[in-house]
Amino acid sequence: MNKEILSFYNLETIPFTKEIDPVDFVDFPSYDYAYKLLLSLIETRGIGVLIGKSGSGKSCLIRKIFCGLNKGLYKPIYICHSSVSLEEFYFHLAMCLGVDPVGRKAVKFRKIKERILALNKNSKIHPVLVIDEADRLRNDILQDLRLLLNYEIDSFNALTVLLCGQPSLEHKFSLSILEPLVNSITYSAYLDGLKEEETYSYIENRISKTGNNPTIFTKNAMKQIHNASGGILRTINKISNSSLIKAFQMKSQNVEADHVNMVIAR
Repeated sequence: MNKEILSFYNLETIPFTKEIDPVDFVDFPSYDYAYKLLLSLIETRGIGVLIGKSGSGKSCLIRKIFCGLNKGLYKPIYICHSSVSLEEFYFHLAMCLGVDPVGRKAVKFRKIKERILALNKNSKIHPVLVIDEADRLRNDILQDLRLLLNYEIDSFNALTVLLCGQPSLEHKFSLSILEPLVNSITYSAYLDGLKEEETYSYIENRISKTGNNPTIFTKNAMKQIHNASGGILRTINKISNSSLIKAFQMKSQNVEADHVNMVIAR
């Protein structure tokens, strides 16, 4: 049915998927601010936090940042294995850094720190470690992160760490055992979802990028989508895609508010 929908609306590809070029939405003010904060984190080095609800665009923002990094100056590392033990965490990090993960935790810890320091000193490359779903990290891992950043008696920033997670990550930071880590956080960015006008622009932009006039969705339809999604990108995509299918099934050239309401009511 996808081919029929594409032909009916004169589209080249399905507009609303997670496979979106980050450039297509981070120009919105609410995301651009978070983007610039995280760039400042990488420039100044240290520990940062990116918090947002599931589906709010954290992963897309990370992709945007990684795409813009000079690979001759930075080594981006992405870890999403967050529901693991401390030993397993070091195993994954060692593998990402090209370090032999054999040995006890203390051995892996030493190898990792030596590798990070060598990248900075010998190769002039600064590692940027992004840990996704950090709200699910065990407390002992969060405690050890602070130790991973301690180089030359805490006088040299050899590693940048960005913790990405849902709002529950902030609750973890209230624990006294994590106070040293929290005190080391230099930048905190938040994604609250798109504002109403940004939702309109996003939907119209997705339609334009896939080959048609952006007015397929009426303003009332987009308003309904925004209200139902709260501006959360993943939900916007889901409702918009289902509404487009519903409009096609009813042979309507436009996606109307009624189509959106039918989708939401299911």
